[in-house]
Amino acid sequence: MRIPNGTSGGTDNKADDLPPGQVVTATALIRHFAVHSRQALTEPVHILNHGHVGLTLISTESFLRLSGDRNRPDPDHPAAQLDVLLDMIPTQVILADQGLNLLRINLAARKRLEVSEQEVRGAPLSQLLTRPDHHFVLRALERVRDTGVPEEFEQSFTGGPPLVYRIQISAFPGGFAILADEMTDRLSLRAQDARIAAYENLTDGLPGLARGAFNVRGMVTDMSPALADLVGTDESRIVGLRFAALFDGSSRSAISDAVEELLTSGKPFGMAAGLVGSAGSGTVWVGATPLLSADGQAGGVFLIGTNPLCALPGGAPQ
Repeated sequence: MRIPNGTSGGTDNKADDLPPGQVVTATALIRHFAVHSRQALTEPVHILNHGHVGLTLISTESFLRLSGDRNRPDPDHPAAQLDVLLDMIPTQVILADQGLNLLRINLAARKRLEVSEQEVRGAPLSQLLTRPDHHFVLRALERVRDTGVPEEFEQSFTGGPPLVYRIQISAFPGGFAILADEMTDRLSLRAQDARIAAYENLTDGLPGLARGAFNVRGMVTDMSPALADLVGTDESRIVGLRFAALFDGSSRSAISDAVEELLTSGKPFGMAAGLVGSAGSGTVWVGATPLLSADGQAGGVFLIGTNPLCALPGGAPQ
């Protein structure tokens, strides 16, 4: 459970008393302390005990920031609240003054750059962003300073695992702000989606080949128009039908058993079978492999082809 802005995780605290963070029970904290202690490095972990939040686990660096600086404004002061919030978010935030000297660097940026705020506060950003792949960021910052026009772009950074960030640079009261959001996984998913779409387009363009998917109950949930053409009916009459019901009596039992084994043990299958069409039954090749959905439920994807696979000259027999 999470506490978003304006929501309280316990009855003892007002909404404004608890900053956004993760809420766990005391029992869960004890059982999974390693997981929740890592979570506390980036955001507070509020501990729920007998229905009340009375303790919060935070990183040592956050604790030192909250307790060590006696010159910090009153906790109710907007500047102090901004400091706390900046250290809770995963976005890397660097604030600079008009001379491009560091005013503020949040926890996410400090961890990425492996610096403490005390050692870099007031330093020119050119001394902080010294790696070759930081050069473009510094040039963009100078352009924003000179033109007043915000800039936004994507950039890859080397060193360790290659990462891609979306960088936003804009004017900020008293200076400028650099925001960096790591988006490597989103780009990977975008590329994966593009590959899947390309394979589907390729499959749909091949004659006599149909594709689709079935859910954990073996019901057809998705299909290409080619399957409706093979069966000789509308797509709406196939979606929701048991996959095994597409095949004739001599094949249905084998298909049903293979689907059950795929769903329970993850074993893919391929076989010749009789597909029922409007003009009778015809032999096709059918293959299926497991597909795990986003909610963790098992299903499968399938291909059905009317043309048997033939060996190339000199190839292995099929």
